[in-house]
Amino acid sequence: MVHVKKSGFELHKRVNEEDLLKREWVPLEPGTRWECIRCSWCCRQPWAINITWSEYDRLRDDERAADLDIDRLEVDPTTGRTHPYFVIKGKCPLLEDRTNLCTLYPDWPYTCATYPFLLTPAGKLLVHTDCEGFGHGPIVDPGKMAEKIMRERERAGMVRKKG
Repeated sequence: MVHVKKSGFELHKRVNEEDLLKREWVPLEPGTRWECIRCSWCCRQPWAINITWSEYDRLRDDERAADLDIDRLEVDPTTGRTHPYFVIKGKCPLLEDRTNLCTLYPDWPYTCATYPFLLTPAGKLLVHTDCEGFGHGPIVDPGKMAEKIMRERERAGMVRKKG
């Protein structure tokens, strides 16, 4: 990772992101069962959580998010555009230990709301292989999951609502 300090924001660019996707993300297989089992594994990983500018504005003014270090920017290597992010160190400061739920739920960031699913620009649904919720709950309907992801993208300001 390359870090640069600019205008009060820390900028970074991920290296080998394609390799990361190949190792941790796989296509959704037909008949896959999934349900969040509230194990909070995903909230305790040392990840950079990408947020949109819309989410940044909302979180910056939300006292529940005061412990987030959101004044960092990531540079998209393909477009050169930036977006904010925060890093989980140990556990996400938004995680409530007693319930294993996000204190911002249901207003949590897009990245968190859609984990462990990823919808590629080509419309392919991928899943993160480390999530413990696989094998639990109902069979995932790929169409409904893609619709959910698109609704979350709209809520996060990533796409405009149709109509």
